[in-house]
Amino acid sequence: MKTQCPNCKARFNVDDKFAGKQAKCPKCTKLFTIAPFVETPAPTTAPAPAKSPAAVQNPQPAASPVKSPEPIAPPVINPKVVAAPAKTSEPIKEEMSKSQPVSETPRKSGLSKIVFVYVWVVVRLIAGGLAGWGLMLALKRGERSTLIAAFAAADVFLVCSVLIELMLFYKMWAAIADTQTSTTPGKAVGFLFIPIFNLYWALNMIMAFAEDYNSFIERRSIKTKDLPLTLFMLYAFAFMLTMIFVTTPMLCVSAVVGLIARAFAAYSAVAWLLVALAVLAGLAHFIAYIFSATKTCDAVNALPG
Repeated sequence: MKTQCPNCKARFNVDDKFAGKQAKCPKCTKLFTIAPFVETPAPTTAPAPAKSPAAVQNPQPAASPVKSPEPIAPPVINPKVVAAPAKTSEPIKEEMSKSQPVSETPRKSGLSKIVFVYVWVVVRLIAGGLAGWGLMLALKRGERSTLIAAFAAADVFLVCSVLIELMLFYKMWAAIADTQTSTTPGKAVGFLFIPIFNLYWALNMIMAFAEDYNSFIERRSIKTKDLPLTLFMLYAFAFMLTMIFVTTPMLCVSAVVGLIARAFAAYSAVAWLLVALAVLAGLAHFIAYIFSATKTCDAVNALPG
């Protein structure tokens, strides 16, 4: 079907199914309603016949006026003959939705449970096993080189597990970072390296994440589950106790490895009490981290892009 823009008079071909719909002219970019256009030919008059000499000598009386001929029907335009312009009108919305692909919103990078749960568990178990082996060697007064090697290996795996945990803190805060969150990813991790203050910060930062996440999904109307505040509160306390009774002593154990046997001999009750506290704190942190890290990975991965 041939149509014409009423604004700039540009003509072009469109499909018959677009008749009566709105389109944008490719030439003047103005909207108009598509309607069939039929080109009407300009009226033509037949030339007057030449008069013969006889007619000039003997003029005839004037004839009665001849009626004007009936209007000629407009010719049918073959759409195949008329060449389409370089640019056609923009497709109708229904056609565009079918022909043009819609780009999807990129999603945020998710949190891998393999790294933040399973790998962490394996690394932590190795660190605990090496630390226990070093303690047994110290009580049996083993060789100093073997003791140092055992505790040094335990420290390596312990540091690896701590780094994984710090990476989780950074990524989980980055997932909900906006102008209304209580802290930034950099502060969440950086303030943990401030002595003494890091004990308070660990409690505040971990519990605040669950609260900020729940507020984040509420103000953005995201349909997903809230994070359990009680679980993150228990994990925050376990993390703080582990810093006091496990992480800090283990990082300094190589300097006092020779005093361990004498401490157990002179202050047996106190030494075993400290070991018991370290084991309980480590076990509580181990269990609480597994549940909270799993919940955190699921919660962050449930956020849309």
